[in-house]
Amino acid sequence: MTLTRSAVLALVVALPAVAHADENARVAWAETFRQPPPWGDPSGHKAGDLAKVYGVQRDEAGASWLHARHDAQTGKTPAMHFGRALASDGIALDKVRALKWRWRVTQHPSVGGDPWLDLGASVYVVFEKPGVFSGGKGFKLGWLAKPGPRGTHQRGLLQVPLRADPAGAAWQSESVDLCALYKSEYNGSCAGQKVLYVGVVTDADGTKSVAEADYDDFELVVAP
Repeated sequence: MTLTRSAVLALVVALPAVAHADENARVAWAETFRQPPPWGDPSGHKAGDLAKVYGVQRDEAGASWLHARHDAQTGKTPAMHFGRALASDGIALDKVRALKWRWRVTQHPSVGGDPWLDLGASVYVVFEKPGVFSGGKGFKLGWLAKPGPRGTHQRGLLQVPLRADPAGAAWQSESVDLCALYKSEYNGSCAGQKVLYVGVVTDADGTKSVAEADYDDFELVVAP
């Protein structure tokens, strides 16, 4: 049986948590939100505006995480990225074994025909930054309010529907093979590509509603 490119991509996306164990692998980058992270917005939104949506929360036991709540009912708070440029030259994609994190959506935004319009939680990974007249390369890994289409793009970034679970208090863990996704999407080797940016977006501006989520324990695991 011969699989089409779309079928291969569907298989890769359907099994995002499969990663090969490597006892010599190491964590090249991690964020556990034990203190306010040195994150920001690539679009240059001010810290005060970002703080209206994103902030570190702690419970009575001392556990901490990144909390995001976007209230767009009045239309005064725009959707904003919140993330980290990993290094000036990035992390080699062909060395990355997995991007891992935990998350939960506690309130989905309103949803109409397109569940990608607003997301309770999404994680962005960028290999090439979008330009004014060109798209970038990377992934938008989404937790949708309902099942959505595969193979769609936003400014050149492949939109990957990881989950369409109901909102709730339970944390969910992810482990995504970025190199395998890259090979499937761009029909080429990971060699020469760099992970430049990892960030999150919780947004409800398109539906003028409210979205709320939590994120924690990011890790980029790489080969030695």
